[in-house]
Amino acid sequence: MDVPVIQDNPIVNHAQYAISMRRSMMDKMFFLDKIGNGVKTIFDWGCADGALIESMNLVFPEHNYIGYDIDPDMLQIASAATHDMGNVEIFGAIPPSPNFDVVVLNSVIHEIYSYSLKEIDTFWTTLFDDIRPEYIVIRDMCVERATSRQSDSISVARIKQVFDLEKITQWEGKWGSLHENWSLVHFLLTYRYSTNWDREYRENYLPISVERLLARFPSEYVPTFVEHYTLPFLREQVMKDFGIQLQDRTHLKLILKLA
Repeated sequence: MDVPVIQDNPIVNHAQYAISMRRSMMDKMFFLDKIGNGVKTIFDWGCADGALIESMNLVFPEHNYIGYDIDPDMLQIASAATHDMGNVEIFGAIPPSPNFDVVVLNSVIHEIYSYSLKEIDTFWTTLFDDIRPEYIVIRDMCVERATSRQSDSISVARIKQVFDLEKITQWEGKWGSLHENWSLVHFLLTYRYSTNWDREYRENYLPISVERLLARFPSEYVPTFVEHYTLPFLREQVMKDFGIQLQDRTHLKLILKLA
């Protein structure tokens, strides 16, 4: 099965990347009490080091879990971490003739749109037509169209006073002035990843708006849960580092059920 492949912007420090991902693990499991009792198999698309599967298995060991990732280092870590779990399988490609009740997409959609523009239609076709799960679970960074407006000048000045000016110049050369609020919010989602900066600053965390994303789903997939919010940790960290308030909602949690 042909699916988008993301290989041209490798992770430099896998350990630090994994730590950053694990910090939000509880938030990533938001859907477990919101799906039907008949669920048997959960597919973690972009499973990374397998931490989410490990955590889910602790709560619901009666489910089967399939992990998929294209990063060979992450696959090795995930396979080792879940080796003794008889209800877990890890793959470097989507298994043929998939039969998954739930597909979990944690920070997957923004990467597909950021790195695989030519493969976006393939991604959606694979999800809606080939897999066609009962539930689609999304947790990703996503802002509303209204985020595109002029930034607060004091907030921009404070960031330029505190943060590495060379990195800011690099950022603005790629994504535009911090005086444009979309660029400012995007920067505040990125700046903490200094260890993998050369990778992270190139990645578009916000390639699709909430409005465009919701419009992409076929009508037979009905939203059963929607939350648009800002991670408390992120808001607190921005205040701690810059003394400014992050106003915009930056993350989306969404559950869709096949009618």
